[in-house]
Amino acid sequence: MLILGLGGSIHDFSACLLHKGKIVCAIEEERLSRSKQAFVDASTFRCKAARYCLDYAGVTEKDVDLIIGADNIESRYYARYVPGIRLMNHHLAHAASAFYPSPFTEAAVLVADGRGSYLDRENKIVETVTYYAAGGGEIREIRKVAGRESDDFRNVSNSAGLFYLAVTEEIGFGPMYDEKTLAVSAYGTDRLVEPFRAFYSLDDEGGFSQTLGQMNELRSLIRAELGRSESGGELFRTKADAAYAVQVHLERILIHACRYLHKRTGSDNLCLAGSVFLNYAAVNRLLRETPFKRLYLPPAVGDAGAAVGSALYGHYVLGGHHRGALLPATPYLGKPYPAEAMEEAVCKAGDFLEEVKAEDVNGQAARLLSEGNLVAVFREGAEFGPKALGNRSILADAGFPGNISRLNSAKKREDFRPFDYILLEEDAGKGVPPQGERRFQAHAAGAYASGGLDDAECVGAGQADRPEPAYQTDPADPASRTNPAIPVTPVTPVNPASLTAEGTAQMHAISPGLNAEMAALLENYKRITGCPLLLNTSFNLDGEPMVETPAEAVRCFLKAELDVLLMGNKLYRRKKTEGEVQT
Repeated sequence: MLILGLGGSIHDFSACLLHKGKIVCAIEEERLSRSKQAFVDASTFRCKAARYCLDYAGVTEKDVDLIIGADNIESRYYARYVPGIRLMNHHLAHAASAFYPSPFTEAAVLVADGRGSYLDRENKIVETVTYYAAGGGEIREIRKVAGRESDDFRNVSNSAGLFYLAVTEEIGFGPMYDEKTLAVSAYGTDRLVEPFRAFYSLDDEGGFSQTLGQMNELRSLIRAELGRSESGGELFRTKADAAYAVQVHLERILIHACRYLHKRTGSDNLCLAGSVFLNYAAVNRLLRETPFKRLYLPPAVGDAGAAVGSALYGHYVLGGHHRGALLPATPYLGKPYPAEAMEEAVCKAGDFLEEVKAEDVNGQAARLLSEGNLVAVFREGAEFGPKALGNRSILADAGFPGNISRLNSAKKREDFRPFDYILLEEDAGKGVPPQGERRFQAHAAGAYASGGLDDAECVGAGQADRPEPAYQTDPADPASRTNPAIPVTPVTPVNPASLTAEGTAQMHAISPGLNAEMAALLENYKRITGCPLLLNTSFNLDGEPMVETPAEAVRCFLKAELDVLLMGNKLYRRKKTEGEVQT
């Protein structure tokens, strides 16, 4: 059975092709349209992601047995497939994207986002949080929380996602940039935590309530606080305090929901889906502060992941297939590009690139990283989801002087935003990686390892309570901020300058079975330096999607002025300009 699943809502459109229950290909529309988050526009009609998947598999729409997607996808995105497309509940598609690829035979599933399917379109009632119990091929709803949309579509009551987004917007970040609010929250104090408590309530069944009036009052409070602040450091601190407060309350809301869900299901396994769970700090607390013992988070946890979920639902539920042996899945679901396409992209770069001859590209890349080079990686199929896991990554030795500021400058990103790390799964499991020379030592409290679709556990570390704000000078001026005041230990080699201000980092664990080439590079780097961790960030510029094609990789590499490009099985060095050589 060949199934085409479509994902998205009014943004984050995507497609997934499933054959006999196995994912052949999946891609986010933004990678093809080159418009971040792929918000609905004229190009939405083209549904490029579906065409990409079909072309890669060498099939046409006529060969597809079922086309399925969530019922809140902008209709223009699936217009070409009407009337043949089948639509399903949005939160159920999210739940399927989390449970079916998980390593669990049974699990509790929690879905939380900004808004899901309309339950009553005329009265603007939408789903906001849904609780499920899953086992075998069945996903059974336990409870649903619904909210009402405001007339301007901006707010939704009883929505944890819109609660967080309201603060994101009021402190000056645009929609879909909640990760910046999370980053800034680490600089805040608890000054606004108690006032925020008045804007929502929790019930005895794991639920969260917030009226549209309370959301407007929340926005008014933040505006008033910002209006009383002077520019510069004081204004930044006010924004950070608001971010800190909403982060504290989001974590409280989700912990409350998960404790209820555990009580109802009795399961030790928890699966999460929905854009709220892009908040890795909140996810980490769920594993540490609820009774669940194991946690699974799909790589595309937001609306794009609904393409995978709907396709898998079509296979297991509509197709009536048995969910048998749980084979490790992979997040590398994009199509691989042939060597000829990579060579053509390099040739078009002319004199800006020169090949670095190497018998062992992973060993040579590791050596170049240990010498302080910024290395971009473009290999095989792209990762599905917002996190780079080694096929569309920029890597760096975080302890090498100047690398953090160089990366921020190259990617044109704010200095207050932390970086992720990548390491071997075996080292993530040890918890005490070997100490490397020249590397700063810092305890990464709240870090978790998440290697993508085949990782069963998030590994928590550090204290359950949020530490005091860690900036030592003026947080409004990152250049004036010293390394965060976090506990220094000899156990985990992490550059403090790359962490959040509260001393946290996000770790991505890689196994040879998941990504043999990246695992080999990490093995070589650890052998050379004694350090198991490499700084890992997505191969893109700020505000752009991750690169998809060889041509985009070369363009981004040169524009960011990185040092080395690992493309396929070859290494290339950026030729320095005459001015750089003289410097």
